[in-house]
Amino acid sequence: MKPILVIQNDQHEGAGVLANLIAERDLAQRSVLGWEADYAKLPSSAFSSLVVLGGAQSAYETDRYPYLSGEMQLCRDFMAEGKPVSGFCLGAQLLASALGGEVIAGKRKEIGWYDLMLTEAGAKDPLMEDHPRKLLSYHFHGDVIADVPGAERLAYSDMTEWQMFRYGPAAYGFQYHAEVDRPLLEIMCGNNRDYMAANGFDAETIIAESATRLPPFERHCRAMLERWLDLI
Repeated sequence: MKPILVIQNDQHEGAGVLANLIAERDLAQRSVLGWEADYAKLPSSAFSSLVVLGGAQSAYETDRYPYLSGEMQLCRDFMAEGKPVSGFCLGAQLLASALGGEVIAGKRKEIGWYDLMLTEAGAKDPLMEDHPRKLLSYHFHGDVIADVPGAERLAYSDMTEWQMFRYGPAAYGFQYHAEVDRPLLEIMCGNNRDYMAANGFDAETIIAESATRLPPFERHCRAMLERWLDLI
């Protein structure tokens, strides 16, 4: 099987649970930093699927971060070939933008643990088998997806209408951090303490809350991501 292409948009934040699942299946993967990638040398034909991860950038800041346009084109290329795509946080916003959707600054930061609710379409989605209709979930974002033309909206929260969506049979966007495990969560909070404090959040409190909240969330996300890998 051709390798999975993983685009990382933060120096320190990898694919968490998804990376572990890929390793457990002995699947090949190639990870690149978004700002260092030579997109001309990353043709979709050379890979089985695409994963685009989060970062502090905004999907609408392509003038400031021109490489984000390259990531959006990759999303379009993989979808055109019918290959599975998953985007997490910024990755979901880039996928939405690639589809002609709109990403805007949210009214509030959604950082920490908030309920995720499935739509009717979400409850019927093949990835969400046995997933609770409401699940306390981990979030870390300020921008939000306002619309994704032609996509199915699968989940939402009180603050964010588009928490999860699917376009076609195999392209999924996760605004929340469905890929997070304990090490990744601690990296996110540890490396962003000042940013969190400036927005009214305490990193150590969220890390402490995660001791009991993360295990059931990770269990359900792991099952969901296993099904996404089955699409490859």
